Amino acid sequence: MINRRKFIASSGLLAGAALFSGALGRQESRGSRGGEGGPRRFVIFLEGNGTRPACMRDPLTLETLEGIAGGEIGSSRDYGHSDPVLIEGAPLSEARALGALAGSGDALSLVDRAALVLGLSGTHLGGGHSTDHGALCASKSTSGPSGPSIESVLAEIPGVRGSSPFDALRVGIGASSNPLNYASCAFAAGKPAPILLDPSAVFSTLFGSVALGDAGSDFQSRKDLLAYALEDVQLELAGGVASSRGREKLETYEASLLDMMARDAQIEGMQDALSAAKPAEPGTLDPDPYVSSDPLIRLGAQVDLVSAGLISGLTNVAVVSLGSGAYYWSQQYPSLVDFYPDGQLIGGHDLRHGDGGDYYEVLHELSSRYIGQMCRLARELAAVPEEGGSMLDNTLLLYMPDNGEKHHSNAEEFAMLMLGGNNMGFHTDGRSVSYPKSGHANNRQVSNMFNTLLYGAGQPTDDFGHANADSRVAEGPLAELWTQV
Repeated sequence: MINRRKFIASSGLLAGAALFSGALGRQESRGSRGGEGGPRRFVIFLEGNGTRPACMRDPLTLETLEGIAGGEIGSSRDYGHSDPVLIEGAPLSEARALGALAGSGDALSLVDRAALVLGLSGTHLGGGHSTDHGALCASKSTSGPSGPSIESVLAEIPGVRGSSPFDALRVGIGASSNPLNYASCAFAAGKPAPILLDPSAVFSTLFGSVALGDAGSDFQSRKDLLAYALEDVQLELAGGVASSRGREKLETYEASLLDMMARDAQIEGMQDALSAAKPAEPGTLDPDPYVSSDPLIRLGAQVDLVSAGLISGLTNVAVVSLGSGAYYWSQQYPSLVDFYPDGQLIGGHDLRHGDGGDYYEVLHELSSRYIGQMCRLARELAAVPEEGGSMLDNTLLLYMPDNGEKHHSNAEEFAMLMLGGNNMGFHTDGRSVSYPKSGHANNRQVSNMFNTLLYGAGQPTDDFGHANADSRVAEGPLAELWTQV
């Protein structure tokens, strides 16, 4: 006879139910929103294999930095400033990869809702192709994560989690036939969190309760499996378990099942909100973006799901992986074929090994398309009225690389873009902030950005990450990017 618990635990349906919360290993609190003020949300876009800072620097920022350095800026090693350089009203949309910030037609300009951040380092993370969990944990990853990643910490804050069913959505794209990417996020030390690369599975988990097709059937099947598993576990507990360790395991498993069933019941109580926000179902569009061979088209479907998840109240935290971790970045991008040298697609690894402007232009356009998706999400949130203005005022979106500045990086510069979150105290007002280069006493690190997010989330933290405390340059948040409101 098949062991029911093993069958249920290995079932793809149950995996989908547990995917976003780490259930089967722990229970999440579901208290009402805590803290003062309005909602607080966070979305991180994580680009795999580096973001080249040259495509992020707007002309005024570059001119200012070169004036201080007394020469051209080829990399952050050429920076000559000893203190943060703050430029208000920077023409951010004139940067190669930031054109999507500009408004056009009915599209809202996001230039004065953004902040460009340059100079943050993460050399203690290791660099290379990817720092894997290191980027979001702000601590070197060797055999696995050395602690929780930032989105997991944010999602545990009562004022962020509120009463949302899911702690965090972790979705994205990547070069893999495996629908789960365990290389970037973590629940805790030694406990990687999965990023779901299949948008159809994401849809089923989030909106299956209001879907008509296969996604609806999957949701009901998952409910049936959970009930089946719970009955099995409770019968075994009632019959007596010889060892205390065995009973403890069964009780933990029972609690996880009850937690997931409670979440499904909560989701079923959100039918109106889910129906209003639900994106197009898989299989209803032609061509179907959910199964496209082009990762940029699938990314659009994933961002639609993140947007709908935030607007409907399913979650307040999300990570969008853009090929982050391991070799998930080694993809081809058919919709960018006109940008490739000679108009011929080449492998993702070969593309990044290409030397010269033609190859860099493809990578710059890729970052531009990624940031375009982030801007699309920001505009959708800005269109939803909410306490204090709009959902964008209460949501901080952060764009960052997973390894720093290039293909084989030294993790010396993590160029970042922030959008929204003004009601939480973030200075996303059209400024650029450039920190001194890696190795300088006034350099700041990725961990300082995450400290800043935690301050904005209502949980002041000065020492996120850095399992090796000696690798920290300075504690605290970034004063140029956040103040208490």
